[in-house]
Amino acid sequence: MNKKEKLDSFIKLYHLINFYYENRDRPADKEFDFFEEVKTNCEILEIDYDLFIQELRLQRL
Repeated sequence: MNKKEKLDSFIKLYHLINFYYENRDRPADKEFDFFEEVKTNCEILEIDYDLFIQELRLQRL
């Protein structure tokens, strides 16, 4: 993984977290899986997904 790909993944993760906190009480598009997107970006950045979810207090509603 090169630095550009990691940066892109970090930016996506940042936007996903903003999206979560702005839209968590609204119905989601059935084709969009927020947690799968977060997991994919955590893997690219080599971040522990479960710990990330726990630390940011993200939960499925």
